[in-house]
Amino acid sequence: MSNSPAILIIEDDPVFRRVLSFTLSKAGFAVETASDGEKGYERLMRGGIDFLVTDYQMPICSGLQLLERLDNVPGYKRPNAILCTAKGLELDGEALRNRFRLTAILHKPFSPRKLSELVVDALASSQEEGVAETTAPIAPPVNTSPVNTPFGPPLSIDASTETPTLGVE
Repeated sequence: MSNSPAILIIEDDPVFRRVLSFTLSKAGFAVETASDGEKGYERLMRGGIDFLVTDYQMPICSGLQLLERLDNVPGYKRPNAILCTAKGLELDGEALRNRFRLTAILHKPFSPRKLSELVVDALASSQEEGVAETTAPIAPPVNTSPVNTPFGPPLSIDASTETPTLGVE
């Protein structure tokens, strides 16, 4: 069993989902993914997720619909969440952060390093405050080797430029 915090990424774009997964896996987190809000909801209901990264606009169930649905489950303690969106100028970010208790709203495109930093900071803060109920103790993430995934060619990110590259290294 891993001591790494479990992160669920819900993103309908398969390439962007891989970039996010790679970024957080490389930072030492145990990462799971879902391709839409409904699949994400099903995974969250099984428990064991320490942090959520979700897209705003997805088919079947949007990120906001998912958050609202989770917040209405009696007795369910939703993990802290980051909302990713390409609709930054169309959204009232402050109102959304307050209504859904979001750690942050990231406007696409954003730096993979920024995502990692936000997740690390949020998990550290929630541990200090005793807010997060986790399946494992939260330890600072450590760098790990990239893991080949079943959904395509290897993904690499140039650390100096934070540029993702699909394909063989």
